[in-house]
Amino acid sequence: MSTDKPFLSFVIEPDLLKRLDDFRFKHRFQSRAAAIKWLLEWALKQKPAPPPDEVE
Repeated sequence: MSTDKPFLSFVIEPDLLKRLDDFRFKHRFQSRAAAIKWLLEWALKQKPAPPPDEVE
């Protein structure tokens, strides 16, 4: 399967993964990736601005 879309891979804490999976199943997303994409789109539409000392 070839695609021009970038691949994203990252590590998260077990508690955050559980919360993500709970969200996914509650809202019937077909995959973790679909839930993550939806959450990212939603979050970015909120125009967040973290405090400078929290940016890694």
